[in-house]
Amino acid sequence: MIWATWRQHRSEALIVGIVLVALAAILIMTGLQMRAAFQSLGVGPCLAPTNTNPHCPNIIEAFRAQFEPLDAASGWLNMLPVLVGMLIGAPLVARELEHRTHLLAWTQGVTRRRWLTTKLACVIGGALVAAGVFTALMIWWRNSFDQLDGHLTPISFDFEGLAPLAYMAFALALAIAAGTLLRRAIPAMAVTLACFMALRLPIDSWARAYLYQPPITLNANPLTSGGPASGDWLISSGFVDHAGHALSDSQVFGTCAPPGTISKLSVLQCVQAHGWLTSYVYQPADRFWRFQITEALLYLALSAALLGLTYWWTRRSMR
Repeated sequence: MIWATWRQHRSEALIVGIVLVALAAILIMTGLQMRAAFQSLGVGPCLAPTNTNPHCPNIIEAFRAQFEPLDAASGWLNMLPVLVGMLIGAPLVARELEHRTHLLAWTQGVTRRRWLTTKLACVIGGALVAAGVFTALMIWWRNSFDQLDGHLTPISFDFEGLAPLAYMAFALALAIAAGTLLRRAIPAMAVTLACFMALRLPIDSWARAYLYQPPITLNANPLTSGGPASGDWLISSGFVDHAGHALSDSQVFGTCAPPGTISKLSVLQCVQAHGWLTSYVYQPADRFWRFQITEALLYLALSAALLGLTYWWTRRSMR
């Protein structure tokens, strides 16, 4: 069964290998450029707590201006797990059912459980190995931005730690279950994409920010406080009055930034004169691994449930 599974999926394995090598080449090339610029511009010393260089804001801005578009573009790589699920996981069982080749395997003394277990072990195991290599590359590639922004920001969190492996496992389990239940590869691909995004987007934008652990709210003097520490994940910021009631931007800037006002300092002095405070809502950087474990366990639990459904459906309903 292992050899037969390999023969069936060797073309997909070759494609994944080629894509991984191509991504590795791009990441290594651009990563070396970022590291060289990080060093040549002197960004590292600017991040030291005792740094007093007045040019540091301009230095950091120069680095961001050069490489932030590349960093933003890397966010599209979040689609890799669902693409692997759609192209490899969805047809895994559905293709066998469409062509009825599963019946041939079952008449050769191979039980349904062994047939499915071998397929799942080979495909999911290989995909997780590829995901592990890709995660290691991304951790290395993001080193410069991690020093600037920390590991908890969404774009870093999605590519580091345990979460990327859990995303891959979930995407494959979802696609395999969809293919098994629908018995058609193309509809299963569509269902996989829709369900994966329907889960990922709320978790990324809401559950991680507010549900895993309540965020911290800090109301600070706009002139004397720097807000959250470096590496903390800033979720939102705004202005509040002395009683903690939120103020609209139009109210604040209409009062303190009339037409012709160009000085940020004068605006902040006006805010302070009115007794208003800057309000920050953030997650501390030291919650990174707690959130990683929470999110990984969530996706792995869903993966196990979907694979359990696949096993049950295979044994009870497939003929």
